[in-house]
Amino acid sequence: MKKLVLSLAVLSALGAASIAQAAPADGAKGLIKFTGAINADTCVLSSPSGTIAGKTLTVDMNEVPAASLGSEESPTTTGNGLTAEAKDLDLDIQCATGTKVSMTLTPSAPSGKGIAVQGGAKNVQIMLTRDGSVVDFTSGSADIAANAAVEGKFRVPLKAYYTRAAGKALADVTIGQANATVNYVLKYE
Repeated sequence: MKKLVLSLAVLSALGAASIAQAAPADGAKGLIKFTGAINADTCVLSSPSGTIAGKTLTVDMNEVPAASLGSEESPTTTGNGLTAEAKDLDLDIQCATGTKVSMTLTPSAPSGKGIAVQGGAKNVQIMLTRDGSVVDFTSGSADIAANAAVEGKFRVPLKAYYTRAAGKALADVTIGQANATVNYVLKYE
């Protein structure tokens, strides 16, 4: 009888030990934090022509030879046999179904019909064209109508050129960094 009780006690102890070993131990602990906000925007801007972080689209204009700069009147023509280099700037706007949208572009600093650059380059500006026509910033901003929506998506096809500033000759151009910014506002109807 003692052997039976002792055997049961040993088996019980082994069973309890194996159950205790099978229980997982707590490991690393932490917190998952979700942040964000809900806004009233019914459209979102994106572009295959650059990178977007938040609501800022960055377009790399690359290095452009000064000799390839067109003029404000004709951004696509250099007049010296070189081809003016354009950067495609397709703005894609995704909107809620039924939304009509237009866009206003406002350079941080206009330069004639174009966008003033900052950095070392002088007598240079950025010109935007749409369907071969200059987007004119003489008034300080330009309104751009979006193309017809296809499944709630709009595309605004633009081209960006470095050009000589209005009235400046190629000899007036100073090479260097040529950065610029333009604010955009989407308007809903």
